[in-house]
Amino acid sequence: MKTVKSLEEHVTYVERLCRISFFFARRYLVERLPEVGMGDLLRKHTPLLYHGLNHREHQSKWESNQNMDILQQAEILAKLQPEEFEEEMWNWLKPYARERAEINYPNAVGVKAPAHWNCGSLAYDPPREPGQTRCGFHIANAVGPHSIFENPDYLPMCFQLLMTESELRFGFTELGTATWLNDRPRWQALFPQEWLENMSPAEPNLIPGWSVADWGQIIDGRGTVVPEKEQKVRDTGRLTYSRRSSHCSFKAMRQHLKMLADKRRH
Repeated sequence: MKTVKSLEEHVTYVERLCRISFFFARRYLVERLPEVGMGDLLRKHTPLLYHGLNHREHQSKWESNQNMDILQQAEILAKLQPEEFEEEMWNWLKPYARERAEINYPNAVGVKAPAHWNCGSLAYDPPREPGQTRCGFHIANAVGPHSIFENPDYLPMCFQLLMTESELRFGFTELGTATWLNDRPRWQALFPQEWLENMSPAEPNLIPGWSVADWGQIIDGRGTVVPEKEQKVRDTGRLTYSRRSSHCSFKAMRQHLKMLADKRRH
């Protein structure tokens, strides 16, 4: 039986996210974005600050100040070799990382989904402009330590709720998102042909951002870093799946989910 990760496992998770961030930035991002400073490389293209150290439920002035200290320290050590940079940065950060891990643990990935998640493992944004018809949505894991794919009825249920509620509240008629999951056949199977036709092309050389839209692929349902996937990033400087965007109409999505439900019943 899958168990919720312990505090110590979460501490290890934080360490591994911090370490891969330091190594990835110094080994690969410096070469690919030579005009960008080390602090911005870490802030914009690794999971260090938000997913490694911070949580929206616990943002504070101290946290903002500490983030600045971390980025400044990275700038000071930026000329070190990748392995040395990783070790020096981690040794400097370790006491703060432990403190952040203990604060964030009750709401950590694999322990509890963010409180604002409104449709199971999906969350939608309100409209950003008048007349907006497309519902932008995000994906988390509200059933950790289990996988969102474990029960075949689960994600269809989340999507049905998302469409029903956002349609009633805001008049949305389409849904869309950008995520590494769009590059996975198992996720693609949840969507109609319209979604596949609207998919942006895969970009193997895409430089990742800071969020789980890219980095979620190295984290499992329990909220721990998968060693083999981390190692691949270290060896190649690439994530396996490319973040891709797509969209489709509620009508096509509902028809497709009905077809999937009919198949499961027979």
